[in-house]
Amino acid sequence: MQSLRNRIPHLLRLRTSKTGTSSTVDQGSLTAPLFQRIPPWWARWTWGLIACDIFLTSSAIELTWNHWSTLVSDLERVSPKPADAPQNAWIPRPAWQRFGLCAAHLGLGAGCAAALLVAQLRFVRTLAVLPPAGKEGRQLFVQCAHNWRKNGTLFPLARCTLQEGRNETEMVLRVAGERGHWYVGLDDALVHGAPGSVTAGRDAILQAWANGGKRVGKWTKMAAGDRDSRWKSGPVSRQN
Repeated sequence: MQSLRNRIPHLLRLRTSKTGTSSTVDQGSLTAPLFQRIPPWWARWTWGLIACDIFLTSSAIELTWNHWSTLVSDLERVSPKPADAPQNAWIPRPAWQRFGLCAAHLGLGAGCAAALLVAQLRFVRTLAVLPPAGKEGRQLFVQCAHNWRKNGTLFPLARCTLQEGRNETEMVLRVAGERGHWYVGLDDALVHGAPGSVTAGRDAILQAWANGGKRVGKWTKMAAGDRDSRWKSGPVSRQN
């Protein structure tokens, strides 16, 4: 019983890392982190969106189970007619139909909530490369949209790998031994505590990565003016 009581907090806590170390970095270390970005609105309001999702899902299930009706004349095609029911009366649909639609509502609602949680857990808002401490090499401090204040996860930088995302304004962070990846968006980011361009943010991260981290894949050369290289024509491609 005592063992189960001790495990309950771990079962209820969302676990974001198998091999990383949960850590709270002191204020001085994060005064001007390598990379920092304000998460998008949906990541900041994930739990509010999940609350709305729960409300809409439960309302849809309640309406379907208690109020999804059909005419008796139409019901005769799929189910026996209830005794003493007039032809023009409205009665609940068969239980198997209502249960099936309720299950679909529940699955859709659970899927949306899970997608929001996973996206929030993988959206990086702070990166900081910490100097070696004792026998340990350089550490990467990763803080995602769900982390509060100075809480985050520490990974050995030697186990971290960077690759380009969908274009040069995005990076994908992977850690050996961890499932999935983390998304690093360079638009509207702070570099060493100051607003910086996409080029500045990318160069700063790659420079910090050069001493211990790994970089894989093909890297696109930055276009002039930090514009997205996917634009081949139009006003954006003509910006200097």
